Amino acid sequence: MWEIVQSAWGIVYYLDSDREPRYLLIKRHALSGKIERVASKWKLQPGEEMETTALREVSEETWIPINQMKMKQKIGTTSLRSTETKKWHLDKDVTYFLIEYSGNPDDVRIIQEEWYIWNHKWATIAEILALVYYEDIRELFRKTYLIIKDQKKKSDIKKDFMNKLDL
Repeated sequence: MWEIVQSAWGIVYYLDSDREPRYLLIKRHALSGKIERVASKWKLQPGEEMETTALREVSEETWIPINQMKMKQKIGTTSLRSTETKKWHLDKDVTYFLIEYSGNPDDVRIIQEEWYIWNHKWATIAEILALVYYEDIRELFRKTYLIIKDQKKKSDIKKDFMNKLDL
């Protein structure tokens, strides 16, 4: 029986000038040899909370200071099970978190290690749906988009209500 690795994944976004979410995607080499776009993720350290892992890994891999990230909420979990029985066998459960970035998107830098290529993109939801290979991951991005839009709607309603009170 193989060990199941616990990982955390940070879906990082900021709101552009039109208040539309832009998501951070990192280009990397997959074990399959393909080049794919992914969000930042890595293994849970002993005694570490999932939320802490997600923030720490995003910070380490993108140079985003933790104080410029706000953990919004847990999005979901996926399970990856390998049929490979050789060196690259990996069974993994990945917990996904939505993280809002408050800094300058141009300040993000990707480290060149852990299969990453020094290349990243702030993508729209339409680009995400075209660039991300895996349907379950695309579905998680769709879910985050709806969450962000719902939060924006609630914020706009609150602002409108407060403005009417000031009349």
